[in-house]
Amino acid sequence: MKAALPGAVVFLASGLWLAWPWIVPLVSPVPTSGPGGDLVVVLDGGSGRFAASDRIGKALSQPPRHLLIRCPRGTPPPQPTPELLQGFDTATQITALAHWLRHQPSPRIARVWIATDPDHTARAVVLARIGLVSLGIRVGPADLPTPSPSEHRKLLRDALRLTLWRATGSTGAWLAPQVVARKRVDCGV
Repeated sequence: MKAALPGAVVFLASGLWLAWPWIVPLVSPVPTSGPGGDLVVVLDGGSGRFAASDRIGKALSQPPRHLLIRCPRGTPPPQPTPELLQGFDTATQITALAHWLRHQPSPRIARVWIATDPDHTARAVVLARIGLVSLGIRVGPADLPTPSPSEHRKLLRDALRLTLWRATGSTGAWLAPQVVARKRVDCGV
């Protein structure tokens, strides 16, 4: 019986670590105002995504910072250009965001708001929650639209990739080198 206790503790701790990004939004929804700064992140900005960014910014009590994460060959950003990061797919965009946020000086960003297309919102927000949970950053919007069947499949795939990234630092892109190569070429990276 004593030998099983450490295994049970490890199993329980591992399960909690895996489930933490899913639990936090349920017990602590993202507030629309409060201490700490807000950051509105536009993922690969088409005009609809910049419009979503404007709507989010206007709904907040304080003007937020803006960040654009895009493929180099994507739609040119509006002028003036917000801060800019690069990623060739949603998973790499979220890992780039997490890396960038880790290296920001104080005061720390408290909330990140994802601005993207309606069908892409649920996947992008869930991935951001998985990627940013260890930083204590809340991710919104809280009310996620139901993703299409195609987006739902991508959500499951990318949630596994971000969970692997949390554990190992790799999104597992090496498991599908042809897909990664195509995305890199399409993006110009």
